[in-house]
Amino acid sequence: MPKIRSRTFRLVPYEEYDAETNMAVDEALLELHLQGKTPPTLRFYGWTPPAVSFGYAQKVAPETIARIKKAGYDVVRRPTGGRAVLHEGELTYCFIASSKSETIDFSTAQKLALVEQSDFEPDSQLLYESPYEAILESSVARAYRQICNALINGLTELGVETSLGKSTDGSYKNNEDCFQATTQADLQYEGKKLVGSAQLRRRNGVMQHGSIILNQAQDKMAELLGESDKAASSQALKNGEISSDSAEIDDRKIDATPPPRHFNLRDLLANDVDRTAIEEAIGRGFTKAFDCRFAVYDIKDEEWELVESLKAGGERYRLD
Repeated sequence: MPKIRSRTFRLVPYEEYDAETNMAVDEALLELHLQGKTPPTLRFYGWTPPAVSFGYAQKVAPETIARIKKAGYDVVRRPTGGRAVLHEGELTYCFIASSKSETIDFSTAQKLALVEQSDFEPDSQLLYESPYEAILESSVARAYRQICNALINGLTELGVETSLGKSTDGSYKNNEDCFQATTQADLQYEGKKLVGSAQLRRRNGVMQHGSIILNQAQDKMAELLGESDKAASSQALKNGEISSDSAEIDDRKIDATPPPRHFNLRDLLANDVDRTAIEEAIGRGFTKAFDCRFAVYDIKDEEWELVESLKAGGERYRLD
C-alpha cells in the first residue's frame, strides 16, 4: 500500500498539564500516528506543577522521590530513556513522525500470538505500522540529527548558534541528572547543554521529546536529587578539610561552587524574547528542515480518551 505523503504537519499549541498527562499525551500522539489518525506532529508544552521526569529504565531511590515531592514537584517516569530532567523554567517540545523501517513482516497470526503474550491491546503497534511517508532515517543517531538540526535552525534564527553534543566517556551514564553531560542527541552552546532530548520508537513510529532550558536555577536540580550535599562533602575531602570518616564539614572553609550546569536560553538572547516567539522560531526551523507547513489544532476529544486510558493503569508513568 502506498504511503501517505503529507507535508502539512500538525502543530499542537502550548498548554500546561500535570506530569502524567504530559507523558500520556506524547505517547497517545505516537500511537495515533501509527494508526494513521494524525500526521507528523510538533507539540509544545509546560508542566503544572513543575516536575522532575526520570528515564524509563532509570533507577530512582525512594528518598529521592520523597525529597522531590516534599519540595512541591511532580515526579514521573518517561516512556523514553535517559536521565532525570527538571521541568521548570524550560519549554518542552515533542516531535512525532515515521521513519524508514527495517522491521520483520509478521503474519497476522504471529502478531496476534505476540499480543496474547504481552500487555498490548489488540490495536497495538504490533499489528500495524504508520501509513505516513517516512521522513526520518531508520538509524537512531541519524534521526536524532535530523530533528536536532530543525531545532538548530530555530535557535539560529533567534541568534543563538548551537551544535550537536559529542559522545561522552561514560559520564552521562554516571550522572542522575540529564544536563550534567552531553550526548550526540543534545544541543550545546560553548560546551554546555541547552537542549536535552530522548526518543521512543514503536515499529516505524518515532517520538522525540526534549527540554529547552529558558531560565532555570543552576543548583535546583542538584538540590532536588540530593547532589548538593554530596558535592560539598566531595570538595571538602578533596581539599583535606575533612577526613573520609568525618561527618562534620566546616562550611566556611569549603568553596564547593560548581561550574555552570547549563546555559539558559534567555541569557543568550539579545532581546527579551517571549515563549511564543521561541516556539514560532523553532516551528520555522522544522519547516525548513522538513519542507513542510503546519496546521494548528488542539488535542481532540477522542484523543483525550486514549490519553485517559494510558493513565488509567496508574503505574505506567507513576513513581511512588
